[in-house]
Amino acid sequence: MFLLYVTLSTTLPALLLSSTVLHIFREIDANEDNTISLTELGAWFNFQDVEYLKQNAREHFTMFDKNHDNAVTWEEYANIAFGANHVETCRAVYDNKTPPDFSKLGTQVQDAIMTAVRRWRAAGGFSMSQEEFTGFTYPELFQHMRNIVVAEAYQTYDTNRDGKVSAGELLGKKFKLTSSQVEEFRRGEFDMRGEPNMLGLKDRNNNGVFEKKELSYWLMENRRMMRRQESEGLFREMDTDENTRISLKEFRSNSNKIRWSSIGRFIDIKEEL
Repeated sequence: MFLLYVTLSTTLPALLLSSTVLHIFREIDANEDNTISLTELGAWFNFQDVEYLKQNAREHFTMFDKNHDNAVTWEEYANIAFGANHVETCRAVYDNKTPPDFSKLGTQVQDAIMTAVRRWRAAGGFSMSQEEFTGFTYPELFQHMRNIVVAEAYQTYDTNRDGKVSAGELLGKKFKLTSSQVEEFRRGEFDMRGEPNMLGLKDRNNNGVFEKKELSYWLMENRRMMRRQESEGLFREMDTDENTRISLKEFRSNSNKIRWSSIGRFIDIKEEL
């Protein structure tokens, strides 16, 4: 069984941050005026989300660093991700060689190895520090990984291999849109409220093709935009007196909404003592 998707597609369970409601309120209240603004809540959501991903990458790093030297080599990674029987093949591919065994692997596995090689080179090289490994695991968090993120999008969505990603290809494969819905999207008439993963995706010159800059913006900004949208909705629900600020009383009475949010997956809010 190949384990590449442990790092590329899934996350390990994160440790819960146990906090009281008051502690979290003070953490969000950056300017210490005893209220929470929309900007403060949005910044906290984004910070916690990024910290969750970094913590997850640290756990992966520990898993792959078998000799505990605070570095993960390509061979250490390949040994777990693709299996001990394929370490030599992975080493050869990394060295720009095409070993005979590589062609015997399934297409999906070949693509997975090549994707890992491209990310590995861009993130740091043969041996990686923890920070570099985080860039490998979550390239969308790092600007220097932008080209890799876009290249992977082309590999995934350019289904007819013409060197372009059309609106039909991406919207059809990623979001299962019909041809009529794709046309609605191109005209700016498609309702994206139920598709937060579309935030930031736009065919700005309306040529039916997502250019590299358009794909880059969507891929690098979508997660942040989703957290902002979520925090804005949560703010409206918690600001019960509609004075554009959340008081401690409002926050405490609505703390369950934090528990049920995407951030609540790793924050264990304890009741006040």
